[in-house]
Amino acid sequence: MADVAVAVTTLTSATVGADILVNAEGATQVVAGNVAVIAASGETRNLLITIYGSGGAATATVAAGDNPPAMNQSLGATSALTIPTGDCLPLVLPGGRFVQDDGTIRITIGTNTCQVAALRIPDTV
Repeated sequence: MADVAVAVTTLTSATVGADILVNAEGATQVVAGNVAVIAASGETRNLLITIYGSGGAATATVAAGDNPPAMNQSLGATSALTIPTGDCLPLVLPGGRFVQDDGTIRITIGTNTCQVAALRIPDTV
């Protein structure tokens, strides 16, 4: 398993579609068995994660966080999330359950290649 860095893109307020993903455009490809590591800086309040099933029906599992900072880490990882081919799974994750001690969020891609993106929604929207 290899870690694949997924950058966080901050959306631009009052911009129509110029920085929104269309069919995973601009997302990071993560192949099966690898881990998408999202540099969330410990802040998930305005973070939208998208997983696009580009290589066939796929599964993804979000790892439980560390305590601290994830005070609800005992709730565990998500069960395997299913992403149908050509579909996008949007996720808004509570930091209190999923943030690692280094501020990242870790998503293991179980089957088939996916495109993973992290979008920060500005407070000014």
